[in-house]
Order: sequence, then C-alpha cells, then structure tokens
Amino acid sequence: MIDVVDKPSQANLDPKLAALLEQQARPQRGYIYCATCSHVVSHIDHRIEVGGSHDHRFTNPHGFRFHLGCYREALGCTVTGPSNAADTWFPGFHWRIAQCEECAMHLGWCFANAADQTFFGLITERIQTDP
Repeated sequence: MIDVVDKPSQANLDPKLAALLEQQARPQRGYIYCATCSHVVSHIDHRIEVGGSHDHRFTNPHGFRFHLGCYREALGCTVTGPSNAADTWFPGFHWRIAQCEECAMHLGWCFANAADQTFFGLITERIQTDP
C-alpha cells in the first residue's frame, strides 16, 4: 500500500490557521485541539451538519466504534493515504485518514465526493476544546 502525504508534518501551523489564530484576542477560545499533544486542529466555527447532524456514531467492519463530529475544515490535520470508497459511512463520499499534523495521532477521516465537497469527521475522544 502506498502512503501518500498531502502536507508534511511540521512544527509551524498551516498559514491559514496561523492567520486565524492571530485574528483572535484570545487564541485558545473556541479552538479544537489534538487530545494527545494539544496541537490546534480546527475551530468550533467549522462545525457542520452532515446527513442532518454534527455528531455521528459508527462501527467499522472490525467492530471498532467511533463517535465523530463533522467539521468543514481541520487545517491542523495531515490527510494521508489513497482515497477509499470501501465501507464509507457517508454514501457518495470517499475517505482518507486524517492525522494530527504535530504528533501523527489518527484523529479521524477526511471525506470527499466527486463534486469536490469535503469535510472532516473527527473522533470526539481524540480531540478537546481546552489544551
């Protein structure tokens, strides 16, 4: 299996995320962090509903259960691996693994469809709102 990395892991934040942080008087307010290393991965303003809800609970074919929250952007994540349609939880969407850009913890998946619509399904137990 070929492992493709869109954006190399780096200590510096994505430029768009850095600019967003600079706009805030209190940068920790409303941000979503990796629960392992406290790296900023998204913001609560990026929460979206997919299929009528922000929150979803799924079980994969191996019996692992996941509670996901859907986000329009997760600029602190690195998306890796090939696009995969098998066992997708969102019909019409392919998935790729989303990892923390800083520590490489698996935080969820990036979902995309043929119309270039994308969103992130982040595992709620692996993210936090306070560093």
